[in-house]
Amino acid sequence: MKQSWNESVARAFAIIEYLAGCDDWVALRTLARDLGLVPATAYRFLATLRELGYVQQQPEDSRYQLTLKFAWVASRVLERTQLRRVAHPSMEHLTAVSNETTHLAVLEGREIVYIDKVDNVQAVKMRSRIGTRGCIHSTAVGKSIVAFLPEAEREEILAGLDFARLTKNTIVDPARFSAHLLQVRRRGYAVDDEENELGIRCVGVPVFDHAGRVAGAVSVSGWTITMTLERLPQLASTLQEACKQISKELGFVSPVVEAASSRAR
Repeated sequence: MKQSWNESVARAFAIIEYLAGCDDWVALRTLARDLGLVPATAYRFLATLRELGYVQQQPEDSRYQLTLKFAWVASRVLERTQLRRVAHPSMEHLTAVSNETTHLAVLEGREIVYIDKVDNVQAVKMRSRIGTRGCIHSTAVGKSIVAFLPEAEREEILAGLDFARLTKNTIVDPARFSAHLLQVRRRGYAVDDEENELGIRCVGVPVFDHAGRVAGAVSVSGWTITMTLERLPQLASTLQEACKQISKELGFVSPVVEAASSRAR
């Protein structure tokens, strides 16, 4: 255990993360039991978080829930994320021209995290939310990010990946998935063809930073009734142009442009 480790801070964040994963108000004893805490200890942490404005308590039955103060904190962090700030105007344009939902995601460990979303004007919206996590092997953003990682990094991630079957179309065979990623690299974009959720189809393209590293990925997602297979090539082309612009604004210089500049000098 590192000397800098603080048990109280760790317990406080365990409570916060537990409440964040609950869809409803939670009783003190339920929380204490699930986290392996003495109820009196859990109560002290909850009381402090309540006083700070991060937790609220229901008067009728004394159950607990996080407050929207966390949304404010999260929004401030996201606002300072350069990738999100740079990509958002292009995402708004993509949604406008496609009338589909646009997502921005980054890689965190062996999962992807959605850090921005622009909804379309259709009546039925995507269930995805900013801050939620997703699988690498079943999402267009996940596949497009991992496909363009350095080989050693990609292989390390794939070696520990849980190839869970989310739909009948999910690729769960590691060898087949590796071959699939080679195809993604060749064509420059990834497709989620009802692999993450039945009825939903997505196309994703990576964006690169000033050092040429994959910074994240943008996807255009929609119901299969509008995101038809016939539309995918045109949507992929439009998305690729948008991601090139985002990458350029992040300082990325493509090898082709760099080579041309060298010849000019």
